[in-house]
Amino acid sequence: MSRLQELYEEMVKLNLIANKKDFAEKFGFAYANLARYLNGQLKTTIDSENYRKFADAGINIDWLLTGEGEMFSTSSTGALVSTEVMRQDEVANIPYYDIDVMAHIAESLDLKDEVPAGVLSIPGFQDCIACFPVYGSSMEPKISSGDVIAVSQAVSCDQILWGEIYLVITDAWRVVKTVHPGVTEEYIILRSINPAYAGDTNVNKKDLRALYLVRGVVSRLGM
Repeated sequence: MSRLQELYEEMVKLNLIANKKDFAEKFGFAYANLARYLNGQLKTTIDSENYRKFADAGINIDWLLTGEGEMFSTSSTGALVSTEVMRQDEVANIPYYDIDVMAHIAESLDLKDEVPAGVLSIPGFQDCIACFPVYGSSMEPKISSGDVIAVSQAVSCDQILWGEIYLVITDAWRVVKTVHPGVTEEYIILRSINPAYAGDTNVNKKDLRALYLVRGVVSRLGM
């Protein structure tokens, strides 16, 4: 029996879902293929959004990935963690990817091809889909080497908030920078915060694979 099937049956038993349609909608799977996903006949790529939904529903990601530990995360009272009614000050369970995200140029990244190393529980970050460690000092003092960033869903170029910090992905690299308008509409400018790293990087919009808004930073000093 696959772990997805095991999870589905346990959630039905606990009255957390009523049927396979509920399961598919809750965790973002195509209902038409769900039966084959559950019995292992069809392999599915579980992306960062699926993992976020599993974590937010109280599913232990370590168990889902390896079969080790308990199926469900539990609160201090031993009750199943529920996010059906969730306040902004409650803890968000965000997939953590142990992948270097550089404050200077590094290789590219596609979340759909990656498996999270675990989950970070962070208050107030409910709209974030992933966390990454950052290395390099070009974004100091906002982001120091060793800090962890939390990012929200990818945005299109016409949704950019100019001057904000983004995780920028191209075919050649990934980088954390502030984003600014380019000299023409076809370009954006990537800029460091640390004045020791002067100089702009011009990027053609057609070369972008993804833009993730950095919504928060967990300092290495506070971890």
